[in-house]
Amino acid sequence: MKLTKDLPCCGAPEDVIEKLIQEKVECGCGGFSVPDQSKVENPQKPKTEITDLLLETLKEKSEKLGIVSVGYTKIPESVLDDNELKYSNAIVFTYPIGMDIVNEPPSELTQRLNDVLYALFGNITYELSDFLREEGFQTQTIHPMDGKVGFSQLGEEAKLGFIGKSGLLISPELGPRLKISAILTSIENLPYTDENSHKWIRSYCERCSKCTKKCPQKALIEQQNKLAKAHLVDEKCIGCSQGCTYCIEACPFFTNGYEWVLEKQMKLEAKLKEKGKL
Repeated sequence: MKLTKDLPCCGAPEDVIEKLIQEKVECGCGGFSVPDQSKVENPQKPKTEITDLLLETLKEKSEKLGIVSVGYTKIPESVLDDNELKYSNAIVFTYPIGMDIVNEPPSELTQRLNDVLYALFGNITYELSDFLREEGFQTQTIHPMDGKVGFSQLGEEAKLGFIGKSGLLISPELGPRLKISAILTSIENLPYTDENSHKWIRSYCERCSKCTKKCPQKALIEQQNKLAKAHLVDEKCIGCSQGCTYCIEACPFFTNGYEWVLEKQMKLEAKLKEKGKL
């Protein structure tokens, strides 16, 4: 497979990708406990409030590193206690899965590129965490392959998108073609948002089953009541062993884009209202 400029690391130099591939980066596909890679120690007396200017600087810095969207949410205390999480304040990031991965059939090389993606996105998240520590805030980095949180749920709660039938977060910028990481922090005044403008995705996914039909391993099982989220049979899924992205490729949010699907959904809802079915 020839590496192109549209890499899973969003433009990292080819020699970096090749080096990571040759080193056989073993990131797996999430659900692991990742060693702390911080280069800056947590401050002893942390700040708890961030200025709008510094928050905007963090966002600009993240975008330069390849982050596509940033959101904020609170993690329930019950989740904190069960998963050894230190802070309830979460900054959530989305990062694109490169087209090199999506366009390549499932294989050992595709999985290797997927592993490289995890490693690079993890490095970026730690860099942003270190930046916050240098500014006086305490942080705990949640690497994108870490199993401490459910990333799709976290992304939904941060209002970055909504969970689709495949169980993946669907965002307006990338559809389901993304990975998620987070930084938990001592910052108490993050700009949380109550309303999720992407809730309509649930209704669309209830009628769409393209991701379940496309899966060659039959790892996504349609629920009897046609719920928006299918049941994932982990042992059948080869996404974590061969870098499979067939469910992503089949998704209309990937093939046609968020705005196209939204327009289609609005037209359908208008017709249903006319017929008194909504």
